[in-house]
Amino acid sequence: MGKGVNKVDLFILLRLFVILLGILLAAHLSAGSRLGKVTGIMGEVIRVNLGRLHGVSQGMRGKVFKFDKDKKTVDIAKIQVIGVTDENCMARVIEKADTVEVGQFVDIEGTLGPRTLEKVDVLKELEENARNYYAANQYTEPEHANCLEMCQEILARDPENRLARELKKQMILNYYTWAERERAEGRFSYAIIYYDRILHIDPADERATENMWEVIDLIDAEAQIPLETITKNRPPDYYYAVAEQYFRNGQYDKSKKYYLYLLETLLPDDLASLDGIKKNDQMLRLINALRVKRIELAKQILADEQKKQEDEREKRLKLERARYYKVVAEDLFQKKDYTGALVYYLKLLDILPDDSVALNRRNYISTTDMVLIPAGEFSRGSSSRELTEVMIDFGQNSMLYREIPKNWVILDSFYIDRYEVTNIQYKHFLESTGHSPPIGWKNDTYPEGEDNFPVVFVSCLDANAYARWIGRRLPREDEWEKAARGADGYQWPWGDKFYAHRCNTREGGKNKTMPVGSYLNGANAFGVLDLAGNVWEWVDADMKPYPGFSEETYYFPSSIRKILRGGSFKETGEQARGAFRGDGAVDQIYNNVGFRCTKDLTGKRENP
Repeated sequence: MGKGVNKVDLFILLRLFVILLGILLAAHLSAGSRLGKVTGIMGEVIRVNLGRLHGVSQGMRGKVFKFDKDKKTVDIAKIQVIGVTDENCMARVIEKADTVEVGQFVDIEGTLGPRTLEKVDVLKELEENARNYYAANQYTEPEHANCLEMCQEILARDPENRLARELKKQMILNYYTWAERERAEGRFSYAIIYYDRILHIDPADERATENMWEVIDLIDAEAQIPLETITKNRPPDYYYAVAEQYFRNGQYDKSKKYYLYLLETLLPDDLASLDGIKKNDQMLRLINALRVKRIELAKQILADEQKKQEDEREKRLKLERARYYKVVAEDLFQKKDYTGALVYYLKLLDILPDDSVALNRRNYISTTDMVLIPAGEFSRGSSSRELTEVMIDFGQNSMLYREIPKNWVILDSFYIDRYEVTNIQYKHFLESTGHSPPIGWKNDTYPEGEDNFPVVFVSCLDANAYARWIGRRLPREDEWEKAARGADGYQWPWGDKFYAHRCNTREGGKNKTMPVGSYLNGANAFGVLDLAGNVWEWVDADMKPYPGFSEETYYFPSSIRKILRGGSFKETGEQARGAFRGDGAVDQIYNNVGFRCTKDLTGKRENP
């Protein structure tokens, strides 16, 4: 019984000490934490994170407010304090203008002084709150407002705030000091609590994580020692002391057994024992949660390590592939199989985007086997007299009227392919991109022996895709006609008289495509071949009249169609003229239509 009185006296002394400490702290904090926040709502009563330690007393009045878009304060409600604790107060809403929500700011009369709400500097108030919570060692405790909460709100408003950053740093240093002290003295529970609070401040702190795992390992090792039979007939204080020592050492199951012994044999419904069991259960939950986290971290570390190894292995494989691509590409390049080499240079650039050799080779290939057409003026289209002469030689053809009127056009320099794009070149494009092959190809390849035949059964869209792949484009209509007619405006690439033996047209009787470059005597003045006959060539232009066309437009298709130039083995010589304008649907394929590419003049080419 006497010991019970002693406990009561001790409890009274402890409460007196807390009250005295509150009075002392209030002297320091009342000028600080002047701005609070709503932390709970119960109908017309709210809870605020301000209390006696902040200079609040029962009966005080205040306001709840928020900030609008212009950073000005807006009153929401008027309140009156109806209950106060050291850390919090309860207030009744006596007048409301808008909805009260958790997190809104509160000004309790007497804490803000003469300043008006419109002049409140929230950031400075939060900084002052953070300083005072730090001074009271209220760092991360979740039961009430704390320094970490203030620092996080400060950093949300000002990410570079030096005070908040420094306070977080100092809190971590203090927790480390306390944790190491507790660990050295065998009070593992408190060490874990401090390490856990460090991780609340900085979840990425590896040192705290490792130290905490070491302490848990010490707890687990000591847990292997079985609990001896509890000695009976000892005073209650003995069992309290043993239970508390086990708690400090992290032996929570053993600690609980002593508290249970007190409840079952000596002190039924003992509050201290019930509280002891509760705090042991809390630590068990924390330890178990940390163990789960440790397993998850270990799995993540293992997964990261495996991924790192896989990345390293993939990196080595990529480098090996890159070396292989480089060797093959250089071999093909030296053999002047430029599109074949481009396939491997592009594969190499997928792995090493900055490889200087591959970049230079790609730039060179984009203009190789091309001919420079110099800048200047040329005669585009045909006059009525010229068309009359063509009709005398070849017969009536209303499509010829699409060439009217004749005009002089000035063009910049450009490159154009010396030959039409061949099957082997187009196959290299397919290998590099996965583009669909033309109709008639079997097993994704052209008929045997037709490497250098012009590719056919390709639409205008296919031709554009190839041109982009190799770094070129389809010719504009004026460019193609200038290349075919030259600066003198010849009817055919070689002159104004048609010769069937200089091109692959119907007159030659081949009735099929021929390898590109088969008609060397059909070259134009610049050395470009096959501009007349063999296959029609797609041009990047829509079929429509030239400016100034005064005749009826029935010579032109009603739908949008792309222009074809040069004639083919199926047509007669007048359609192989440089001025003739054929047409085709943009997505249609034909057995006598291919293409060649052009490129703008951008500088000197590499010397292979």
